[in-house]
Formats: sequence, structure tokens, C-alpha cells
Amino acid sequence: MVDRRQVLVGAAGAVGMLAVGAVAQTPPAPAAAPPEAPYAVTYIEVEPAQADAARRLLAHHRDALENKGALEFAVFEQIGRPNHFAIVEQWPSAKAREDNAASAASREFRAALAPLLIAPYDERPHFALSTGAPSAGTGAAAPAAVYVVTHVDFVPTKRDEGVAETRKLAEASRGTAGNLRFDALVQASRPNHLTLVEAWTDAPAQAAHSATSPTRSFRTALGPMGGALYDERLYTLLK
Repeated sequence: MVDRRQVLVGAAGAVGMLAVGAVAQTPPAPAAAPPEAPYAVTYIEVEPAQADAARRLLAHHRDALENKGALEFAVFEQIGRPNHFAIVEQWPSAKAREDNAASAASREFRAALAPLLIAPYDERPHFALSTGAPSAGTGAAAPAAVYVVTHVDFVPTKRDEGVAETRKLAEASRGTAGNLRFDALVQASRPNHLTLVEAWTDAPAQAAHSATSPTRSFRTALGPMGGALYDERLYTLLK
């Protein structure tokens, strides 16, 4: 005679195994698409004796891109290190940025620049974290302005906290006394790496901001979360 209780227990076990199997076979949710990355920040280092030649190449390439669709293509020379340059560019879309990078003009520019370099052409695509409308005081109309490009690196496990602190700093700093621009960008390939792009009316305004409460709070919070030294570089606009 079949024990009815054994039949019921066996049936329940089979149903449980099927349920576990169904859960195990459920495909994972698709990963979210990466954010659009229409920005790029590029660092360039050339031989000191080739600084003038590099300036001419950079200025010519910048001028050749005028009216070619870029929302911004700014070239900067580092203060105190005249053989170090940076490019900050923004395009309507990531594809527009990529198309420009692959264009014949960009390839020719990089080929001409390559013999002058003492480090690789370091181009880093970015997407926006917190940005503001361009100020009328930036660009060629403000030759005395001081520009700052800062690389901020958080350890991966502290990325979300670091991003929140960076956003807070950008929003607290933008539009304060002497500020012309304060944008926070995220590196597309390493989302725990961020870049701050700032513009100030003059050096005293930039120095004063370094001692303000929002900056002090940010630097204090960054201490235990940072994955590298705080890399702040001051620039002038390449004429």
C-alpha cells in the first residue's frame, strides 16, 4: 500500500526543485547602457624645446575646427610648465566626437604632433556629472582668466560617495565670486575617475576659492576615498 504522506512530500519536493531551477535559469536583467560621452579631456606633454612648435600645431588645429560642429574645443597651456597642454572639447554627441577624432584632419594633426611628444597623447572621453551654461567671461574674451583642470580618483568601492561629494562641490562653487565656470565630468572608461574643469577671473579668485568651506569639505571627504594624489593643474588659454 502506498503511503499517501510520502507521495505528497515527494510531490512538494519536485515542485520546489522545479521552482529553484526556474529561478536559476532566469536570465539576468540587461545592463544599463553607458551614458553618452560627448566630452573629451586630453593631456599633452612635448619636449621643452618643441613647445613653440606644439603651440602652433594646437592653435592651427583648434582654428581649423571652427564651425565644424564642436560645442567647445579649448586648448590650454599649463602655468609654469609651458610644454604641457590640455584640450577640453564638447560635441553634440559621442558619435560626433568620435567622427572628429577619426577624421583626416585629426589624424594629420596627431601625426604632426607625435614626433614632439614625450608622453602618449592622453585623450579621455567623458560624460557630464554637473555642468553649467558657459559664462560670457570665458574663452578668448577673457585672456587673463585662470583655468583649472583637476583629475580626481576615487577607490572603486567609494565611487558613489565620491561622485556625490564632487557634485556637491561643483554646485556650491559654480557662480561664486570670481567663478566663470565649474563643471564636473566623469571619465567614460573609468567611472571612479572624474575631472573638474574650472575658470576664474584671475589667480586671486582661484586661490580664494581653494580656502572656502566647500573646497575644504570636499578635500577632507576625499582623503579616505582617494585612489591617487589630487591632481590640480592651472592653465591659461592658448592664444
